[in-house]
Amino acid sequence: MFFTEVKKFPCVENEIIEFLPFIEACKGIVKFVELLGSIFTPVRLDIQGNIDKLSKIHFSDEAGFPTVNSIVEFEVKRAGDQTGIDALLWLKRALEFVHVFLVCFVNDSKQEQHDEDISPFFHKAYEEKLKPYHGWIVQKLFGWIVIAAPSRKSLLHLLASGEDNLTEDVIFGEMEIFLQGLGANIDVINKIYVAHNLVFNQKV
Repeated sequence: MFFTEVKKFPCVENEIIEFLPFIEACKGIVKFVELLGSIFTPVRLDIQGNIDKLSKIHFSDEAGFPTVNSIVEFEVKRAGDQTGIDALLWLKRALEFVHVFLVCFVNDSKQEQHDEDISPFFHKAYEEKLKPYHGWIVQKLFGWIVIAAPSRKSLLHLLASGEDNLTEDVIFGEMEIFLQGLGANIDVINKIYVAHNLVFNQKV
């Protein structure tokens, strides 16, 4: 099953995020987006690109950048190039987008009746977490992407990873465990940016 195969986001203590466990879990988000189909390739490539930028910084000095926090702190003190800060910001927004979508998906599963069309969940997540930072062209592109989103039944089948005996309760149970870690890491990243007064509203 998908959510038992990918790495879960690390537990955070003292608002510190260990880099490697975090980035490995982010790769699971890339795999999730890949499940949604080739139409989501621009989203997947954007997330992977930000993972690559952060990884390049980490592996340039593993002892100096053991945590996500250390990358931000270094670039804040240095002033000038903020590649890591920018990459983490966009990665965080993508994580928030996936988080909102999955929360909507889980909550819908608890209702007596389900709609096979899950595109409204994508729309809600996009409106809240990405649209404010996208220009008109990117917004239109995403509108086309969402139209091709898989159905509820198709996504559950993909998340089951071929295990036909899995119940929906098991799939959603594992999803909720994954979401707890994802949400906790997002909260800490937001706190890091607030602590350093890093607010960016530029559109792309």
